[in-house]
Amino acid sequence: MIDIMQLTPAELERFIHMQAIVDRQASAAAQVRALRAYYAGDHPTMLTQRQQEFLGPLVEGKQFTFAHNLVRSVVDTLRERLDLSGFTVNGAGIDDADIEDAPEPAAQLAALFWRWWAGNKIDSQQITLYRRALRDGKSYIIVDWDGQKGMPRFTLHSLDAGDVEPGIMLHHDPEDHNRILYATRYFYTFDPLNPGRTGVQRKTIYLPGEIRKYIQGKAGQWETYMDSGDLSWPLSWVDAQGAPLGIPVIEFATPGGSEMEQIIGLQNALNKTWLDLIAAADTSGFPLIAIEYTTEGGFNPIADDANIEGDDELHISPARVIQVDNARVHRLEAANLQPMIETKEAFVQAIAGVSRIPVYYLQPVGGAEVPSGEALKQLESGLVKRVQERQLVFGQAWADAMEIAYNIAKTFGAGLPEVDPLDIQAQWTDANVRNELQQAQVAEAYQRLGVPYDVVWTTLGFTPTDIAGFKGQARREEAVTVAAIAGELRRAGLAAQRPADSTPPVQQNGGTQ
Repeated sequence: MIDIMQLTPAELERFIHMQAIVDRQASAAAQVRALRAYYAGDHPTMLTQRQQEFLGPLVEGKQFTFAHNLVRSVVDTLRERLDLSGFTVNGAGIDDADIEDAPEPAAQLAALFWRWWAGNKIDSQQITLYRRALRDGKSYIIVDWDGQKGMPRFTLHSLDAGDVEPGIMLHHDPEDHNRILYATRYFYTFDPLNPGRTGVQRKTIYLPGEIRKYIQGKAGQWETYMDSGDLSWPLSWVDAQGAPLGIPVIEFATPGGSEMEQIIGLQNALNKTWLDLIAAADTSGFPLIAIEYTTEGGFNPIADDANIEGDDELHISPARVIQVDNARVHRLEAANLQPMIETKEAFVQAIAGVSRIPVYYLQPVGGAEVPSGEALKQLESGLVKRVQERQLVFGQAWADAMEIAYNIAKTFGAGLPEVDPLDIQAQWTDANVRNELQQAQVAEAYQRLGVPYDVVWTTLGFTPTDIAGFKGQARREEAVTVAAIAGELRRAGLAAQRPADSTPPVQQNGGTQ
């Protein structure tokens, strides 16, 4: 136990600061868990007993809850337009890298980055990475060295939520928030062949120049730990000159935090309105039969002409006639549910306005209601701006990841091109909805104006890899054409140099003429 009275003023200030960090992290972890539950559709909706029968049934021990889950639609609509397509280094891209043309080192490095990207299968993993960042507010990639493949390795990780799922926490300098002091990763061991070691908590601390690994003992204390293949504790994390390689944890942070936070209240209101609408439809959304008794003669039983004798229960179905004494039968028409439907749609409109996601992405619409052309461009301008903003932020994170991967590869690998200074830029597919006809018309106009083919191909939406393939195919076809022309010229030249009397004599009737 810490006796704060024995601490110096500086130590006490640091202790208070660390306690505040711990409290904030616990609160943030609870919020992250709530956001993940909302994304999965686990919303706190209050169902009546009757609604539970058909909206939240218990199936094989699993309770399914009701939710019109638009928070997930908001996240996924943004994520679907985040697609990284390549890298440039000092302005040179993968399409500039051709060994036969002796490309500059920057172009070789851009092509190398893309090979690392493909080798780690990040083209599909980026979907998970961006979804986590948009949902939780942050997600992470850890970069290390894969000795078997001989290339950097990129591993996806989540923001720590204080549960069994592995998580990352970055610790910033309290005086300079942009400076990261260290990173911690918490996870649990899993070894199906050794059940006694499964479920033990592990912790790894990433410092600029070393990596420290711990395992939790039976008494709950942290003990130093070395994985198979580790040569020392802590692991040295420096380059050939002994300089720190840097913290290999790259943060992908959504500007402003989770995309879901601002619409949670509207999501709850939408669910509540749906439940009210369902309850109203369940009780008064159809015609009812009302029986008004008179005061004369008392209340006599009600029956119908198909009842079994002695059965006083009223049965209403087709081809039956209600028989009543001393009463009048009325038909109560179904209630008008349109105002409640309009209220529900108003909440959908509000979510669309706050999130800047066009409403036709959030509710079913007919084909005629989906805009096109210039109208589509205008309506999606807010969505496109949000996507482009995230492309800038995530693109810088990818540049940081590739820079540290480059330094790691120079330390543990060999044969890398030297590029200094190093300016890495991430390339993204267009955030706008593609209009193939319009793009083709623009590309055709560019071609008539003499715009380089690279720009024309990019306008048509082709990736740097596609463009590099086009160029390679064009060079191969040109080489074949040049070789054919050279062969014809060579044969023509030989024919011109041959002496006139070098024509062999013509054989006639077995003799020589």
